[in-house]
Amino acid sequence: MKSVLKLSIGLIIGILLITTTVILLNNYSSVTAGTMTGCAQTENPTIADILMAELSEMPLESGANVIGVSYYEDIDALVIGLEKKTYSDNENLRNSMICSIYEIMPVVLTHSNELSDKNIVFTGSSISLNAKGSRTMMKIFHTEVGFDVARKISWDEDSDAEEKQRVMEDYFEYVWWHSAVMDN
Repeated sequence: MKSVLKLSIGLIIGILLITTTVILLNNYSSVTAGTMTGCAQTENPTIADILMAELSEMPLESGANVIGVSYYEDIDALVIGLEKKTYSDNENLRNSMICSIYEIMPVVLTHSNELSDKNIVFTGSSISLNAKGSRTMMKIFHTEVGFDVARKISWDEDSDAEEKQRVMEDYFEYVWWHSAVMDN
């Protein structure tokens, strides 16, 4: 059952990243994409809409941007897409994704009524340079934590990078990095 859940989450995240890439390739900014999503809805805002609005107003010190927030009822998961458009070394890129989570989680945790018993999934993408020198956006990071487990974590941004990595390894269900990002 857990492998089916992970496969479902992986497929959904893949669709989210492909959609994001198409938007970027068509020269739409993430702000425009968020606006289009908000305009298309006529009902009350969903938890994903509310969080996207809150997170898009918050500049992340990590250098990453929140490019999308989606809630998938069938798998009880809130998926938050992160993107870092500037090229940096692998260690900086990993730290940027981890620090983004530390900046975002205190906001997510304010929504316990809507998200209790749900999973919080983070995906990250960044610019990659291929052998021909072309830049492409690629998925580099994926992790998941249960909301109720996340409430037990101290999201102290003053922790060093090693402590933040240890917290993720101890509490998150899994942490995946693209192999190209693991090279130092």
